[in-house]
Amino acid sequence: MKASDMIRSALVSAGKTQRELAEFMGWSPQNLSGRLKNDTLTFDELTKALSMAGYTVKMVSTAGMELPALGNSSSPRVVQMVDGVTYDTSKAESLCTSKAEHSEEFYMELFKDPSGAYFLAYYQLWDGGDNHISPVSKGASKKFWARYSGLPDSEMK
Repeated sequence: MKASDMIRSALVSAGKTQRELAEFMGWSPQNLSGRLKNDTLTFDELTKALSMAGYTVKMVSTAGMELPALGNSSSPRVVQMVDGVTYDTSKAESLCTSKAEHSEEFYMELFKDPSGAYFLAYYQLWDGGDNHISPVSKGASKKFWARYSGLPDSEMK
């Protein structure tokens, strides 16, 4: 199935028109029509168009494993090199946080990066606060997970 076919099916399913999609995308109806006809949408445009019809795009392996959502944290981005390794919260999956309330000024968040390494980001959100990263072992990450996720460590990613 082509991207244009996916969009047309999603629009029909959602009861939306191509004119509505063109407006949502910020394009003229003619521009949208041409892109669909020539099947020249970028992946980002496809994702945005499908979201307008109420769909999300996700990648699933043949074994049924979903690709983790990297950069899924709502906390400030922290990038830090520790022992020659660069850790970046925007390029890692947030697993859980010690943050109990939206207004907390100090909390920790557990991350797993694409290489499988676990690390904690420490957030100090007051003036002069220092956000930083500490790598942690899988054992330590399981303890953090068990304490703050509310789920057993056997369910940790």
